[in-house]
Amino acid sequence: MLSVVGLRRDDFDRFPHEFSGGQCQRVAIARALILRPKLVIFDEPVSALDVSIRAQILDLLLRLQGDFALTYIFISHDLSVVKRICDRTAVMYLGKIIELADSEALYRAPLHPYSQALLQAIPPPDPAARRVADLGQLEGDVPGPINPPQGCRFHTRCPHRMAICSEKEPVLRDLGAGQLVACFLHGE
Repeated sequence: MLSVVGLRRDDFDRFPHEFSGGQCQRVAIARALILRPKLVIFDEPVSALDVSIRAQILDLLLRLQGDFALTYIFISHDLSVVKRICDRTAVMYLGKIIELADSEALYRAPLHPYSQALLQAIPPPDPAARRVADLGQLEGDVPGPINPPQGCRFHTRCPHRMAICSEKEPVLRDLGAGQLVACFLHGE
């Protein structure tokens, strides 16, 4: 399995401190795959890696997904990585899914105001092309997850909040084509 993830067989006898960050990720992937799972859950698998190693690990994950017919649940704050890896994307706020859609549809036309702000905050390829005013900044502090606000969890920061948002929690509704959103701007 070491050779499958791009390491040498003689790496088997090395100690953890003798591996780089990217090599440690490869070892972790090999350890998971040796059990021949159908589903692998990744939690921020490339967040601590530099850009070139990150690209190598993402390429490896995509190749292994095809080779082993794997399903991934990929948890990340890096939306550019999510866009590259995921077929479907769920956006969460304070522990609740607020939007779920085909990744292409979500990145093209996000429906929830929080999803919109997140996607606006992705750094552009040309930093000179974007102004600070275009970054999807949100007002206010993030409420605590232990005691979330009543109603929509996002209403304290939402630029489009309505009276109902502080009273009732929106349910995740299918708006067609598999795009689900929990927001009163879209129905009810």
